[in-house]
Order: sequence, then C-alpha cells, then structure tokens
Amino acid sequence: ELSKSKVRMIYKGKVKRINKKNINLVDLKNDSEDKAHFYQNLLGKSLSQMNGYRASLAFSGKGNLPVTISNNDIATILDWLKENPNGIAYSSIKSIPEDVNVLFVLDPEE
Repeated sequence: ELSKSKVRMIYKGKVKRINKKNINLVDLKNDSEDKAHFYQNLLGKSLSQMNGYRASLAFSGKGNLPVTISNNDIATILDWLKENPNGIAYSSIKSIPEDVNVLFVLDPEE
C-alpha cells in the first residue's frame, strides 16, 4: 500500500520508481467523472489545472506523465495493467475486481 503523499507525488509526476522499479501511469479520458473526482480529491486540482500542469511537465521534459487510455471502462484499464506489469491506474473502488492489487483508496467510505 502507498500513502496519500506518495500517490500525490506519483500523479504529480515527481516519482518515477517504486521499490527500484520504473512505474507506468495510466490516465482516463477527460470526459470521465472518475478522473475529475480523482484529481480534485487527491490534488485539489480541476482537470484544466491538471492539463496545464502536465503540459508544463511535458514541455520541460521533467516528470513521469501518464498514458491516456482509449476509453474509461474497467476492462480497458485491466487490459492495460496486464500489458504493463509495473503500471498504476485509478478507478472507482466499486468497479475494481477482488483480484486486483489495490495500492491506495482515496475515499474509503464510498
């Protein structure tokens, strides 16, 4: 499991490795309510603020930027994770199957 501060650093692009292994991040498309909820509650940022922040990271060549998947359903996320064993993704806790390794729960009461 990861702490909230570590997850914040990961999704701000400041952490590229965990336990000496490179990590790959996945991001949902901008039309996802889960994405808006995730960034607002984890980082206190709107999607437009995150897009601006990520654009500056990309321009500077710094940071670990996520790959945006083609659609926001859990099956696509799980397929991506199978292809990326060091991948980290986020989704609504309600949609995650029991056999998935959960590193952090943003809203445990939901």
